[in-house]
Formats: sequence, C-alpha cells, structure tokens
Amino acid sequence: MKHPIRKLITSFAFAFVTVFSMTGCALLKGLEKSCDVTFEGGTPFTETHVTTFNNGLTPHVEKTSIPADHKFFGWTAYDPTTVHYADPGFAHKYVDYDGIVRYDDIKNHVHNGKVTMYPLYIHESELPINYLVVGWYAKTGTSGLGTNQINKWKVDLMNFLENEVHATEDQLSKVVIRAYDGNVGTIGSLINKDGDVDVFLGAGSNLKSTGGVEYVARTSGIQMGSESRYIYQLSDRTIAKTVYEWSITPEGCAALK
Repeated sequence: MKHPIRKLITSFAFAFVTVFSMTGCALLKGLEKSCDVTFEGGTPFTETHVTTFNNGLTPHVEKTSIPADHKFFGWTAYDPTTVHYADPGFAHKYVDYDGIVRYDDIKNHVHNGKVTMYPLYIHESELPINYLVVGWYAKTGTSGLGTNQINKWKVDLMNFLENEVHATEDQLSKVVIRAYDGNVGTIGSLINKDGDVDVFLGAGSNLKSTGGVEYVARTSGIQMGSESRYIYQLSDRTIAKTVYEWSITPEGCAALK
C-alpha cells in the first residue's frame, strides 16, 4: 500500500525569514529546495507540516502495525531488508520516528526530485541485551561532567551492583556507560534512537520539553563539577529504578562532584 505523496521543502529558506521578510516571497522562492516524498509500507500514518515553509513531515506508525517481536526504529530511504542493527553507522540510516523528516535528512537519497521512505523494523533477536545502560551528557561546559568523574562514578556503581544488588559477573559485563554530546535537541534525538537508556546523568530541566525524551522520574540539584544538574530515570525497568534511586543518594552521586 502506498500513501499519498507529500511535498517536503528544506528549512534553508526558513532561516532567512527574519532577514528578508520585508522583501517578499519572490526572493525566498529561489532559495527553496523541494522533493516529493512517498511513505510506503502499508502502515497508517499522520502527517503534519511545520513552519511557514512546510519544511518537515512527521509520519507516525501505529503500534498495532508493528510486527510481533520487532521494534520500529523510524523511516529509511534504504531497502529495509538490507539494514541491520549491527551495521556500522546504523543510526544514520534512518530518521528517528519521534522526530521530523526534513529535507536535509533525505537529500542524499533524492533522485529526480523524488524519494521513497520505508518503515524500518528490527527483530528483537538482533538487538543487544544489556543489563543496564546509563547515559551521560558529555558537553562538559553545560553538564559539568567529564570522563574522570564518570570513571570514578562507574567504580562506585559497579560496587553497588555487585555488593548491594548482587548482580552476577555476566550482568556486570553487560553494564553500558554511554556519552552523549551536542545540544539538548541532538542528544534527545540520539537517546530516542538508541531507545535503551535506563538512567541519564547531567541534563537540565528541558530533556523532555526540548529533547523530546520521556522519563519516569527525575531529581534536580545534583552537583556535577561546578554545575547543578538533573539525574533522570528513563525506563521503567526494575534495575533502572534501583540505580536511579541509588544515584540520587549522597553515596550515589559523590563521585560526580
């Protein structure tokens, strides 16, 4: 089933609105680039235009359309049967389903002014099974966090998991500490793309409002270097709740100072 073609116009022209708004649309018209986008795959979606120049589309797949034992990652311009989670650069082969499909996301795949986007489903058997995933905001000037603090904090975390939670050696080997750098919108998109972060360290109050990341709980006023930041619980897994509750205690956040 093929859905109606949607017109997508790059945000390049939008950046000039405040500068040339008095000049009129004629000047802007030459700066716009557009293409016809077809969302294909037999899945219902809703589509919303954003900004004056309609520079993005927000297709959405209904949960009932996702095949059993699969995770929906977003829309890809590649043949979805050739895209695998273990591929190098996997995250660059699709557009985040919580984000917006913009011209810049797909411009390298446009041919004769047209591009077709396919829903990308990955079977759960392809996804790594981690015991715990902790993300941290690696923009030190903003979060106050650096690798030295995180390395010390990981030692405390592993001791807690081993001695208090009684995690096995196999479970401890599957603890992932992952850095996220960039502005809040960027790290939010990356967190949503990865889709497996349990606890996040170092964000501000806008991880949801600006970054688009849903959370279960959060605590503010955690000292990280010279900054006062938040710790978030992102998943509802038991281990996420356990580590989050430990991390906001004086013992749990001591290494972050």
